[in-house]
Amino acid sequence: MLDIIGVGDASVDLIIKVDHLPGHDEKVRGELLGKYPGGIIANFCCAASRFGAKTGIVTTVGDDDFGRIAIRGLAEFGVDQGGLVVKEGEPTYFGVIQLDSTGEKALVVVETPLLVPSIEDVDVDYLNNARYVHLTSLDLELAKFVASSVNNDVRVSIDIEPTADSGGLDFWEDVLRKLHIVSLNEAGLKALVRCEDICKGAKTLLDYGPQIVVITSGADGVDVFSGDDHLHVPAFKVPVVDTTGAGDCFNAVFLSGLVKGWDLVKAVNYANAAAALSIQHVGARTGLPTEAVTRSFFDSKTCNR
Repeated sequence: MLDIIGVGDASVDLIIKVDHLPGHDEKVRGELLGKYPGGIIANFCCAASRFGAKTGIVTTVGDDDFGRIAIRGLAEFGVDQGGLVVKEGEPTYFGVIQLDSTGEKALVVVETPLLVPSIEDVDVDYLNNARYVHLTSLDLELAKFVASSVNNDVRVSIDIEPTADSGGLDFWEDVLRKLHIVSLNEAGLKALVRCEDICKGAKTLLDYGPQIVVITSGADGVDVFSGDDHLHVPAFKVPVVDTTGAGDCFNAVFLSGLVKGWDLVKAVNYANAAAALSIQHVGARTGLPTEAVTRSFFDSKTCNR
């Protein structure tokens, strides 16, 4: 049995270093830092695997160079590819990331038909071989299908992007009622529930059925809500090189901690520490830490606080 299976995208990131992020109609010079395996779910799976979880993926890539880069990237981290489908003649999607000297980024997603797997590409028996299934909000119909198809003993987690609000809560109601964990950033929460207060917004989501709501706020830290409990954890102050994939790393380590039987406090603290480690390197996966590295970092930082 696998600990976690991610369902969603695998891609390639073209990372370009710029002096500053360009404004409207502005031309800037850049330097290509490299072609890195990417994708929200692929990054998540690699981070969870690096942290010690037995991880698999359901995704689609093309039989092109980017597809081969994506597959090699998953293999490098030992992610089970039992749910991966290679589409002959189809192009793998990719992202173009402009990265400035502060570590902030601008991202263009170049979509193809392989942005996420189709419902027909999903092997439900494979998903039922996991303790957790983790989704993104890139495709509501895919999320609905997965959440409603897995066995009741498989816990479902989703990462909801700010662009996924569409019709608001009514649009997502069917999915939310089947979820165990909802993870989103502050902008995503405000877009989804139309509320500026994160406590009220989180309570609204919990009322739909999820047991845990995680809200990340970048440099302002993270808030976790479960029942009547609310935990706020401040962000670690570290030199920022590249924030690409930080949220994916956080979600992966948080879920991996729950798989290990940790309580919410330990899981969120280690996830916070792992994300802080990841943003000190270029690329979403270059700085993904093991549990031992994360523990050492967490212990050293908390002792000095």
